[in-house]
Amino acid sequence: MKIVNKHPVPETVSQKVTHKTMALLGLLWVGLFFIGPLVLLALESLNLGEGGGIFESYIRSLGEPYRGAFIRSFIYAGATTILALVLSYIIAYYLVYITKRPALMMALVLMPLWVAYIIRYFGIMTFFAPIGPLSLITDDVPRVLFSSTGVVIGLANVFIPFAVLPIYNSMKAIDTEYIDASRMLGAGYFRTIVNVVIPLSLPGVVAAGLIVFILSAGSYLAPSLLGGPQQTMIANQIAIAQLEAGNSQLAASLSTIYTGLLIVGLLLFNSILDLEEVFAKI
Repeated sequence: MKIVNKHPVPETVSQKVTHKTMALLGLLWVGLFFIGPLVLLALESLNLGEGGGIFESYIRSLGEPYRGAFIRSFIYAGATTILALVLSYIIAYYLVYITKRPALMMALVLMPLWVAYIIRYFGIMTFFAPIGPLSLITDDVPRVLFSSTGVVIGLANVFIPFAVLPIYNSMKAIDTEYIDASRMLGAGYFRTIVNVVIPLSLPGVVAAGLIVFILSAGSYLAPSLLGGPQQTMIANQIAIAQLEAGNSQLAASLSTIYTGLLIVGLLLFNSILDLEEVFAKI
């Protein structure tokens, strides 16, 4: 085994750093920075040694306004995922099969990732403002800001690049002979897409959907800037409980419930589609 400038790794190091060692380091990392914080959150959420029931904060977390925030978070995440997948699939198809300059077009798709989320959300606010650029095109500017529509549009705009990449990789891996064979057998352009391209690129679509859904469900900035009091998501309620009310126990219980719901959702999804197999095909 070689390292930089072709200097050999010392024999003692190569003997000690085995696959088992690397696996243990990975497990240690996950334990310290994922499982450990979750355990601390769970302990913080319990009412230990104080008046009231041990699960008092959990009972409160299931009431309003927190129950509504949980529901909105997953509804917004679902709507964002659908919108982002549709747009990302079109973009990925254009990059793979249409454009003559895929590298340049991919750079343009990824360029927004260099810009902070908050700046991109402010850009959406400016675009849909009553005196923004859209008002120069039409006098009837749609009411997008401070609504559920604005939150979903903002989330989709921010997370589309994350969805384009796995779909693009999955689509790029399709053997062009399948597409040529479909055309030779008489299938039209649209039928080839539906019967060949989409089924073979589904692993990328599934992976993109999971990424967008998880990122969207935990969003804080989008509802804060593009929504109103009726559009708060669970991240906003966690921040209010911790930073404004100073109730770390309630914030921890909300965080624990949210994380638990995501994990249960992933396990159920994995029982339907083998996620290991899906990600292996990207």
